Amino acid sequence: MTASPVADERPSNATKLLVGFFSLTFVFSWALWLPKVIVSSGAETGSAVIDDLIVGIAVLPEVGAFGPTVSALLLVYLHGGRDGVVRLLKRVIDLSVSRGWLVLAGVLFPVLAIGALGVAVVWGIEPTLPWAGEVYALPIAFVYILFLGGPLQEELGWRGYALEPLIERFGALAGSLVLGLVWGVWHLPWFYMPSMTMYYQRPLVGFMITITLLAVVMTWVFQNTGGSLAPMILLHASFNWSLWAFPAIESDIGGQVFIGMLLALVLLIVFRHGRTNFSSLRSATPTATSHQ
Repeated sequence: MTASPVADERPSNATKLLVGFFSLTFVFSWALWLPKVIVSSGAETGSAVIDDLIVGIAVLPEVGAFGPTVSALLLVYLHGGRDGVVRLLKRVIDLSVSRGWLVLAGVLFPVLAIGALGVAVVWGIEPTLPWAGEVYALPIAFVYILFLGGPLQEELGWRGYALEPLIERFGALAGSLVLGLVWGVWHLPWFYMPSMTMYYQRPLVGFMITITLLAVVMTWVFQNTGGSLAPMILLHASFNWSLWAFPAIESDIGGQVFIGMLLALVLLIVFRHGRTNFSSLRSATPTATSHQ
């Protein structure tokens, strides 16, 4: 197991670095997202200069999602220099993990989404598949999501920078829950941005539950693949792609079944591994030897 960029720091300093990471991530992302929310709501401040500035930011290309990765790279560079950044980036392409875990990362959420969608169909729901009649859209959408739909924008930060020190401080389960809650709140502006069609005016509570459970599952895979970020990126892409390709959450019954299966998986993980580690690897906790 590799260590995070803050794992070698003293506990008090590690906490400060985590708070700094979360703060920088929110400032970067929300500074770019909130103007879009304001413009879409039609609100005005009464100041022509400020309103023009808000509109100018709102029309910028969507780069706010890069907040976690940008923040992680910046903090790693400040505290570990170029070598620290290189070590972090190498974890993105680290495929020296069990092929079984890579396969699991790729197929787990499609299976769950198809299962939940199947229950919804049996229940009488007629789903609208966005790729109906255009099967070729499935791999294209996956590639798009992989590069621009969340994983690369976020995973160097959430799992690459923040997860291990949270595990060290709170344990695998509690650390995952903390990260999941922060991760969910970070998405909040998307629920008020019409351009974010998968989130806009959707139920926030269901999303928060889902993403928190997702964070626990991702920690389980992370702990059993030596801290490699490749499975994290694949798992994140697979999750987003699955909910687009097999939209079980479009119906109440499908969404409830999907969350129920996620919860069952989380309970199974905790029953199997306990709350502290989640790992079947020999090393029970991350070591502080690899990168600053």
